[in-house]
Amino acid sequence: MYEQYWGLNEPPFTLTPDPRFLYMSRAHEDALMMLHYAISRNKGAAMLCGEIGLGKTTISRKLLEMLDPVQYRIVLIVNPILTPTQMLQEILSQLDIEVNSRNRQVLVQRLHLALVENYDRGRRVVVMIDEAHLIRAANSFEELRLLLNCQMNDQFLISLVLLGQNELIPKIKKVPALEQRLAVRHQIKPLDVLDTGELILYRLRVAGYTGSASPFTPEAVHQIHKISGGAPRVVIQLADNAMLMAMARKEKQIDGFLIHEIAEEFNGGAAA
Repeated sequence: MYEQYWGLNEPPFTLTPDPRFLYMSRAHEDALMMLHYAISRNKGAAMLCGEIGLGKTTISRKLLEMLDPVQYRIVLIVNPILTPTQMLQEILSQLDIEVNSRNRQVLVQRLHLALVENYDRGRRVVVMIDEAHLIRAANSFEELRLLLNCQMNDQFLISLVLLGQNELIPKIKKVPALEQRLAVRHQIKPLDVLDTGELILYRLRVAGYTGSASPFTPEAVHQIHKISGGAPRVVIQLADNAMLMAMARKEKQIDGFLIHEIAEEFNGGAAA
């Protein structure tokens, strides 16, 4: 809507997890490196946690982009509110395997065969579960743990990656057998004020912005960081609203006063 006004080729502040727009702060680089290490070094299981809106899903999509499809077969579960049987069925389905049975033993045997078949072709299966904190039953976590028993010559046939909000941590602790299998555990932290400004400018550049400096003043960035708490999702929402409002007012610079006005809207009339 405001792209032409700001000289952009596309919207810079969409909330979809497009890896092109992932600003790699130090926190994001660390998280991505840890997850990639766990998979590439065949460590078995890894977990990435963090508060809502810190970019876990976008990191996971960037990770998938990095994995060679010749070497890895990806299973991505984005709605993990499943029974253990449904979890097995979903994994098999994404591996293009039809099994007309709800018998757990049949499903496990067919999945193990699929993992061996992929291993023989030089591929390893990666099961990535987004929003893993939504998994309700401990026996669903136990089923995931049992998948890690699929090994050959001291090599895991499967890599398991769990991504979720921080409430995933106590849930995992209730399943010690799975917790002990987590070779990599990482918690992503919020952005600092410097990274907040860099994120905004980075996304503008990806979208085609060619100005010599950011249209957001240092005071605006400070306000955005204060209001968002360093959560990229909220930073993006505030920046998006700011650019729209600045266009409506025919302004070419976004200052702290404008962000303060937007904050009032975000907080139902009470400024942060």
